[in-house]
Amino acid sequence: DWWFPKAEHDVKLVQFMGKDNIPFHTVVFPATLIASGRPWLTMHHISTTEYLNYEEGKFSKSRGTGVFGDSAKDTGIPVCVFRYYLLATRPETADSAFKWSDLAAKNNTELLANMGNFINRAVTFVTKQFGGKVPACTLDGPREQALKAEVDAALGAYVSSLEAVSLKDGLRHAMAISRCGNVYLQEGAPWQEIKTDRAAAGVTCGVACNLCRLIAVTFEPYMGSDFAARIFRMLGLAHSPDTNA
Repeated sequence: DWWFPKAEHDVKLVQFMGKDNIPFHTVVFPATLIASGRPWLTMHHISTTEYLNYEEGKFSKSRGTGVFGDSAKDTGIPVCVFRYYLLATRPETADSAFKWSDLAAKNNTELLANMGNFINRAVTFVTKQFGGKVPACTLDGPREQALKAEVDAALGAYVSSLEAVSLKDGLRHAMAISRCGNVYLQEGAPWQEIKTDRAAAGVTCGVACNLCRLIAVTFEPYMGSDFAARIFRMLGLAHSPDTNA
């Protein structure tokens, strides 16, 4: 059914490959399908990359230059971190390089200091101050309205990027959502707010936890379902493919 889809089926063929395969997959093979006279599903979009180098040289499996599946596993670095880094450095418009120092920097300054910091602070505070139950919240306040506008803009750009198969841009917009959450939480300072207005602190924490769920969903295509499921568990939520709807 995929290769001969019926009219009522919404099937699009997107191909991912290196730049040296472009002529065959955009000219030769489609021409062959057309010449066959059969109603084959033709390519809707092709996403190609330049070359990913290793440090200051090139990957070479025969020479043992680079990092490959078995050696990546032996490092003990979580798969989700490798996934994030490889997509963040994906050579979409120019050659890029895998560098261990860069992987460490992106892990520490982006995953830990940005997203990890936000999720950990939000969930930990709710656990300690609200008995692990997400407080009731609304988006009626001016801070919440400003946050909603920023997140809506970032989420719209995220969806547009993925529809255009611009993966690096999509990841950048997903990280922007996390930055919005960090700013919102820091400005609200529920650790101070709770001393004088527990309800207001609850709104800040409730909105932050809801944003954690959105972050899990937007990062799942990049960092995997295990990563998203871990955040869902922290929030006390069940995770399944339906939770991303």
